[in-house]
Amino acid sequence: MHSIILTIHNGARKTSNGEILLDKVLRGIIDNTIGEYELLCMLDGCTDNSDEVVSKYENQANIKKIILPDVFELLTNNAGFKASSGEYVIVVQDDQVISEYGWNARMQKPFDEFSDVFAVTSRCAHNWVLNPNSFFLHNPDALKTDWCDILNHVDHSSVDHGQSRNIFAVRSSVNRGPLMMNLEDLKKLNYLDEEFVPCDMDDHDLMFRAYLELGKVCGCYWIGMESKPEWSGSMKNLNFAPNHKNTRKFYDRYKDMLDTRRIIEDRVLK
Repeated sequence: MHSIILTIHNGARKTSNGEILLDKVLRGIIDNTIGEYELLCMLDGCTDNSDEVVSKYENQANIKKIILPDVFELLTNNAGFKASSGEYVIVVQDDQVISEYGWNARMQKPFDEFSDVFAVTSRCAHNWVLNPNSFFLHNPDALKTDWCDILNHVDHSSVDHGQSRNIFAVRSSVNRGPLMMNLEDLKKLNYLDEEFVPCDMDDHDLMFRAYLELGKVCGCYWIGMESKPEWSGSMKNLNFAPNHKNTRKFYDRYKDMLDTRRIIEDRVLK
């Protein structure tokens, strides 16, 4: 069974053509998911009518509503993982509209074919390398206010970078949403590290820990979906400047392996 974790923060906002975005997101999941699944709707600090929108679909799918204070993405995801009962968990965000029928079965294909897979994203996979010219390497106090460029992400693979549909592109890290992981492996790693609260670099830290502790890899295998920048809601409300301590934390943990773990491995799937 698949546990789909839909993180929602004021998802009832309208698109440019007047549609309620959360309706589109829920319809995309319900109409295109196959097999046995549960849909965990994580209502994170919603002050709009997102709860009412979700309620409209409770008779159409196995929906579990979990209402949280405004704890933001990392803690919301961890709460969803801990409430899940499927073999695999899939994180979907409230600005991602899935359009491909059977998308969840497709995302499982790399797990079925390769025994060393921890996570599959449909968004983007890439490698992290050190930026040797970063001002912040030797001026950590500046991280309190300024954008941090200690790291560069390179070797991208995604539909936008021309990745073929039959390729599972293994890189050192992936971005969440939609992101499938094996729940038992996730439990072994004790989920996302809450030292990275409220978010930013926590998913990348998880991928590096999966490699170091479990010997497993992550990569991109894309599905049909749509997500427009103007649909994003919660990210616009977060001041990221204080979070750049997370970039420094990630760098301090993995600086010895950043350049040596530059993986570019495109595995062909049938």
